[in-house]
Amino acid sequence: MSTQQPLPRRKRFIPKYDVEGVHKIVIGEETQNQIELVIGTHVNAQFPWKSVNKAKVMETIELGGELSEFFSLKGLLEAYPGEEILMGYIVDESKDVDEFYVCCTNEAKEHCKQQSDRFIRRQEKKLEKAVQKKPRPWKSLGSDKELKELIPINQRPLMEIEIRAKFPKENDPKTLQVRDTNSSRDGYIELTPYRQKFNSVFSRRVDCATQVAPPMIHSYAQTLLKYPQNMWTQSIADALGKVDDTEAGGDTGNDNENAEVGANKMGSSDEDEEDEKEASDEVGLLAYKNAILRMRRPSYIKMINNFMESQKCEVNSIVELNTVMDMYCNDYPNLVSEQTVDIYDTMTFEEYVCFTDVRAKDKYISCAVFHPMWSGIVAICYADGSPTVMKTVSSRADPIQRAVYGLNPVLIWTHIDSLLPKLYLEAPREVKILSFCPFNENILIGGCVNGQIIIWDISNKLENVEKIEVLSEKREKYRIAMKAHMGWMKNVQDNAVVQPTVLSNLVTSHYGPITSINWLSPNFTVTPQGKTVLNSPKKKSLMFFTGSDDGVILIWNLSVENVTQFEGKKVKKSKRVLQRPLGLLVDESEFKVLDRVLQPCYKLKLGTAGEMSTLPLQSFAMNTPIIKYIYTPRNTGSGRKYFKSEIVRECDADINTILYCGSQHGELVQITWEGHEFNTGEVVNSEYAEIKFSCCIHDGIVASSQKNPFITNVTLTVGGKILAIWSDKLTGKPLTWKKRPYRLTAGVWSLYKPSLFFITTSEGDLEVWDLLLRSDQPIAIQTLSGNMLTGISLHTLPLAKNIIGVSDVNGSFRLFLDPPIFMIENPTYIGRMEATIIRELKVMQSFIEWQDEWMRNNPEILLEMKRKEGELLALKEEEKRKQREEEEKKLEEEAEARRQEKMKVVGPEERWQKIIQKLIERTIAVKKRINRAELIEHEKPLRELEAQRLEKERRMLEIMKNQKSIFNDTVAILFPEAIKKEEKVKKSLLSGKKSTLKETYLEEYSALKNSALSTVHDNPFKVAFSWEATLAEGTERRQALNAHEDFIKLHKCRIVEEGTNYSPPAVETKVAPVIVEDEEIQGEI
Repeated sequence: MSTQQPLPRRKRFIPKYDVEGVHKIVIGEETQNQIELVIGTHVNAQFPWKSVNKAKVMETIELGGELSEFFSLKGLLEAYPGEEILMGYIVDESKDVDEFYVCCTNEAKEHCKQQSDRFIRRQEKKLEKAVQKKPRPWKSLGSDKELKELIPINQRPLMEIEIRAKFPKENDPKTLQVRDTNSSRDGYIELTPYRQKFNSVFSRRVDCATQVAPPMIHSYAQTLLKYPQNMWTQSIADALGKVDDTEAGGDTGNDNENAEVGANKMGSSDEDEEDEKEASDEVGLLAYKNAILRMRRPSYIKMINNFMESQKCEVNSIVELNTVMDMYCNDYPNLVSEQTVDIYDTMTFEEYVCFTDVRAKDKYISCAVFHPMWSGIVAICYADGSPTVMKTVSSRADPIQRAVYGLNPVLIWTHIDSLLPKLYLEAPREVKILSFCPFNENILIGGCVNGQIIIWDISNKLENVEKIEVLSEKREKYRIAMKAHMGWMKNVQDNAVVQPTVLSNLVTSHYGPITSINWLSPNFTVTPQGKTVLNSPKKKSLMFFTGSDDGVILIWNLSVENVTQFEGKKVKKSKRVLQRPLGLLVDESEFKVLDRVLQPCYKLKLGTAGEMSTLPLQSFAMNTPIIKYIYTPRNTGSGRKYFKSEIVRECDADINTILYCGSQHGELVQITWEGHEFNTGEVVNSEYAEIKFSCCIHDGIVASSQKNPFITNVTLTVGGKILAIWSDKLTGKPLTWKKRPYRLTAGVWSLYKPSLFFITTSEGDLEVWDLLLRSDQPIAIQTLSGNMLTGISLHTLPLAKNIIGVSDVNGSFRLFLDPPIFMIENPTYIGRMEATIIRELKVMQSFIEWQDEWMRNNPEILLEMKRKEGELLALKEEEKRKQREEEEKKLEEEAEARRQEKMKVVGPEERWQKIIQKLIERTIAVKKRINRAELIEHEKPLRELEAQRLEKERRMLEIMKNQKSIFNDTVAILFPEAIKKEEKVKKSLLSGKKSTLKETYLEEYSALKNSALSTVHDNPFKVAFSWEATLAEGTERRQALNAHEDFIKLHKCRIVEEGTNYSPPAVETKVAPVIVEDEEIQGEI
């Protein structure tokens, strides 16, 4: 018996994509988000192919340059004619990267589409076969007998029943008859709508179809008629061609004529009123026939050919001109319709996203800083108060209860998710200021309200929060069940909560809240003696400055190399556990050894030696580190960009110890320090800073101070209603300052243009200033909020669309997109800004010199000014004295009245009346069963109403007293133009008329000029110089310095005896040119 052979198995279909025009590339997750080709969202294993916009791909090449994944295919993509590029995902789980197919030609695109469609159809068919099973015939195995036994079967005999109806039935159908509905009463009935009304729609147009319709043809003519008319035109040749032209070789004239005659007859039958057809022109017809005969002669044809050959070049040039240019076309409408859109035509900030958290309710944003190396990451700390907000509190909160039970939120947000913060940084006390390290991406420093420094190390914290844990279905159900049974257990493994890594030593920290933090360049180091030195090329420091309202600036060093200062901390070793488990060593920070022992390396005091008062520091400005950020892509899937810091090398000439310190009283101080040559023996070496100058130009707290990132000798300060620009080369006065009609809360320089800076106001406006365009007013003002803006922060990374952050009084932090006009970078801006600064410096210095010279030459004016100031001070002192005397007199009268009240003698009759009154009150209360305590409780609302009535009367009396001032203030607010202030007459200190003085000075100017020049020429300035006196002074100084000359000689003798060639170091001496009277000495020089 032969066995049946099995059918051959169908060959598996594998699509072939490796053809010409298809290329493989590796694409990161960030680029996938940009071109909208994310795996799992836009493409997957079932549908791996997707068309991508070519413009987005070219944009990634322009932004990334050589770092872009598509850079190797740039030429092929530019030559690709289509607007959509077909790309396919290569499903390969063995590799850690995501590979894609890119079709660079149309042929490759069509081939890949066919292969993909065929493969998808095969897969769908295979899946359909697997799901839908084909039914097969039933094969009985004996169980059907048991099932049949369970089915109930009617086996009883049927009964026959005869039924008779009461009325006979007629089964024959009746025949239909015609019935006249008009003659019968119930012929028809009208059914009206119940509680509904329908509006009748009348037909206004009837659409009907026609069998034949002429086709619509759009034709264009090259020449446009100057005066268009609604007329049809035809040539004489077309009109004459309808007659019999058999001589011209045609035999279709009769047919055309017959057809036209038939058409005319039909037209005449339809329209009787139409005029008869005009007769043809016999003379014109004869001329046309003669012309046709001449054109068929060989001589005429030869003449025409010669003429065409001679005009061939000219005709070709004219045709070429018409091909390139349309001489008869009106180009003005085309030029107007093709308008060019300027991307720099707006200065409006567009809102991007807003950050608000419920844990920061009733709190202010004390500081917000962007991450310097990760795009879209911002750290925000919330506090109970803000330096720019004047908050009135009726009762002061208990500081101990606030420190124990209060929340101190420090949150890290990302621009991708505005609903929940990514990280919650814990802090033991309220944090007032934050600062990311500009060259270490994992360090975040905060300043607490008790003066301590707090440091968080966020290494791998964001990655742990954003990492999605993939579990199987069984594990997921097991985890849900375990959590349901362990609801009583507190979750202590929240990855979003970050504990502080380092807290500074409380004893050596600030005594007041920390208000400002600035980083020192890693190329320099401040020694414990206060000297600023240049590091070696391989060594980089990690130092920062902090300022507090206790009037002290501390310098901190986070380098863990200095282990000597941590020797005092003894670590208790456990005898049971020799080594910590590996789970506890994950993400352990290297700065953990600094916890509770971190102390500053140097201290600067802002005050004068011997005085207790110091400057309550609010902000200070210093040179920022020069760092270059380089884009480094990472496959994290978070949608953000990562940058790597590259520190620019500096030299000794770049060391700048000048600081601009702004106080809480509006005072600005320029300080510097020198350091010590030795150790002073203190726990932290300290020094009183040298105050270069002090200026009280601001009328409020100096909220922000910042140096220009392009020109380091220019500083911006904002305080009160005044903003000021300072220069290191001008002492005592600002380079320029402006007063605004409202309070200013913050200011920051732009990172793209050296002359551009942004100012926030208490009115909710954002002002943009550009000193190169105009310095008297802002170039743009935009209202961002209905309430006060408390701060402003800039995104420091170079992005195509950068953002700016603004915080308001409601505790919200809002991000806005920078207008492109504020992101233009041009190297010429720096030169123009420096030229502007130099010009203003020259103007200010010349004015100061002229003013000093004028005051020296006119001392009587200075005396007059001092006399008037003295009189004004005397008047003020007199007013204060009178006011003080009135207050003292009033107090004496009140004390005398109280004394008389105490000395008043009460007679026996009056005392008896009081006793009787008290007895009557007690008797009535006992008889009426009145409880005195309840009576007092019931009388309490009445007493409160009486107190409110008296308070209202007192306020009304005050209003009536000040009604005149209230009326004047109201008029000034509603009608400011009606209030005209009296013009103050400027008193001149010069006697006489100005015209006569001018003539006098002009007449005497030439004579004074000549006399002054002759005096200078005749009497040159000479310096007397003597070598003997100079040597004597030097010998005297040397003797004063060398107090122990004997020991120095002994040391020199020892060197000579040992035979060492001792050569003193060469000293470079700069001698200023002098004029010497003695000719012999001059020759020696």
